[in-house]
Amino acid sequence: MDFFCETIVRRKKGAKEYILALAMVVMLVAIVSAAFMLIKILGGFFLLAIAGIIYLFYIGITSLNIEYEYALTNGELDIDKITARRKRKRILTVNSSLFEYFAPMTKEHIQRYNDASVEKRFDFTSNTGSDGVYFAIFRTDGVKTCITFEPNERMLEEFSRTVRINRSL
Repeated sequence: MDFFCETIVRRKKGAKEYILALAMVVMLVAIVSAAFMLIKILGGFFLLAIAGIIYLFYIGITSLNIEYEYALTNGELDIDKITARRKRKRILTVNSSLFEYFAPMTKEHIQRYNDASVEKRFDFTSNTGSDGVYFAIFRTDGVKTCITFEPNERMLEEFSRTVRINRSL
């Protein structure tokens, strides 16, 4: 029998995203203010250019809204990044049977998470510091990789069939 489960996690904006959005708004106000000073010189066509600039800044600011979709199908985990609910990109596909280590992000497992031999790290969490964060260490193309994500209970049940969940050291 096939197993399929998916969940979407909305990424909380951090200070970096808020500063970037504020900088974009300040730049937009400066550009539009300068444009209105030049409108008498350049004419009505310039209004269309201003509308285009405002739209580009709107796209830039809303692209800071990020969600991650986890889909687990028969032990294969797919993680997609959804930007502003209008663009989807597959970030990762890995079979859970390749997990060398899979555990909740707790004090007991943090030493394993901070393993110096891990070459790549990816954070696919909501960035809220919630308790449901797990990490998995696996090799892909010979590169030791660590991902952090927030699986739901159904996914954890399926993972327990395909991989040993390290609840304690």
